[in-house]
Amino acid sequence: MDADLQMPRPEFSRRRLWPQLAALLAICSLAAPARAGGDPTATLCGAAAPPPYPAPDKPALVESWLLDGRRDGAAPDCSALQGRDFELLVRVTASFNGPADIDALLARMGAVSALKGATYWSFTDHKRQLLFKEAFAVDKPGSTQPRPDFTATELRSGAEMPFVHNDNRSSHLSPYGMRLVKATPDMVQLQVENLGEMRMLGLLLVAARETQWSVTVERLGPGRWGYRSLLAQRRLRLGRNEQHRLSNLARCVAMFDLLAGRQTEIEAYR
Repeated sequence: MDADLQMPRPEFSRRRLWPQLAALLAICSLAAPARAGGDPTATLCGAAAPPPYPAPDKPALVESWLLDGRRDGAAPDCSALQGRDFELLVRVTASFNGPADIDALLARMGAVSALKGATYWSFTDHKRQLLFKEAFAVDKPGSTQPRPDFTATELRSGAEMPFVHNDNRSSHLSPYGMRLVKATPDMVQLQVENLGEMRMLGLLLVAARETQWSVTVERLGPGRWGYRSLLAQRRLRLGRNEQHRLSNLARCVAMFDLLAGRQTEIEAYR
């Protein structure tokens, strides 16, 4: 057997194990606190009307709400989501110039493979870097066999369209589902949920269907679209709440950028 492939001696493994355990304990010590005041009925959701769309040449309006932290204004309307018991909400409101045809817009939204290579601004690393290493549509949940992107016709069926991706922090493909909730000649509404749990070092990060992301795009004029997304996270685990807020905020902006074909500098949103 090649020397580089030999199993390490037990004492060497133990020396390497202790730093890893120490790092894991440090992560656990940063776990999110209990729900506000211990009140299980506490909610970030309300009935406040969303802000108007900025012009296409203006920056997106990005707001976030933490159950135990920052809240950007009045509690938002969560009627597009399933439930109200969330610990984090992130809303992006913007407008952009795009295809005039609604089916062309739907096809762009169903192009899961376009996620591969997308970039985002990392507040942790203070630089723009790769967000998705791999992304593709699959025929059924649990599969990792790529298939073509979802067409407008497939999305219009209303069925949940499964896909997988892995980001720059993960070595495993995570399963998601995309479903067209509503479609008219001038508006589409999509909902995305995680279909499986995500873990790190065996510890639960996100349970199945704990992440919801609702996206509504409506026609404002010929080739001009208003965009509003609302991401919701039911539970925040293994990290400070503010870290979760910034990480999800950066990803929400990156998803808008991908659809709109732009690059937003988001350091100001901190």
